[in-house]
Amino acid sequence: MNKEAYEEINQWAMKKTAILKHNPLQYIVKAMLASFFIGFAIMLSFKLAEPFYDASSPATGLMLGAFFGIALVLIIYGSAELFTGNTMYFTMSTMSGKTTWKDALAVLSACYSGNLLGAVFFGLFIGAAGIYNDPATSQYLMDVVSHKMHYPASELFFKAILCNWIVCLAVWIPMQMKGDMAKIVTMLLFVMTFVVAGFEHSVANMVLFSLALAVPHPEAISVASAVHNLIPVTVGNMIGGSVFVGMVYMYLAKPAVASEPAEAKERISLKLLQMSKSRR
Repeated sequence: MNKEAYEEINQWAMKKTAILKHNPLQYIVKAMLASFFIGFAIMLSFKLAEPFYDASSPATGLMLGAFFGIALVLIIYGSAELFTGNTMYFTMSTMSGKTTWKDALAVLSACYSGNLLGAVFFGLFIGAAGIYNDPATSQYLMDVVSHKMHYPASELFFKAILCNWIVCLAVWIPMQMKGDMAKIVTMLLFVMTFVVAGFEHSVANMVLFSLALAVPHPEAISVASAVHNLIPVTVGNMIGGSVFVGMVYMYLAKPAVASEPAEAKERISLKLLQMSKSRR
């Protein structure tokens, strides 16, 4: 396994911690950027999928997910901060001893707040732009949001675990690749998987719900229903990223055979030295 990827995770985690400590506002802005990037990807994806939805085409889900991975590409290359990815970063860096659980909690809290603030701002911005004032242009978007807001909490929880498991792999696997094109294609494919499968991503849902609430929408879409979704999805995302990727790969990084204690190595060295002297 590529040791450079683990080192890169630790370096990024320490850098994120330092930014939050020394310039909290800058960190919040970076977190807001992630929501903006996701918002742009949402608009592109639903615009592409809407005609297929209107025609009841089985390719609707595929069109929705085909280019949604652009959001992750923009986040990684645009230096934005995403809550879901940080659950993996800080699990690995803290288990490595490079950061503390206190650091992890502080960054995750700030990142989640910044992502939420960015989502609300983006929704209000699009609402003011009047892009979805005509309900005919947002039927698929509203249908997806209505379903997300009314799934049972248990289903949302497990869909969220699966979602961030895939999203964090979409960050982790490319770290072990060379060449930006290979990394970008891998990200796009991983993200397309979770979108087409219908899994739940807390930050994407924040943006999607904010957008739906800021424009003309059905009565089934409400702030209370959004909270019903986000609570189990946030918890599930944390488990998916921290346990199924962060902890698993930290466990796999351990050597299969435990190294001998230092004292045992020293005794062996002394014994070999004595044998060498006796032969002389």
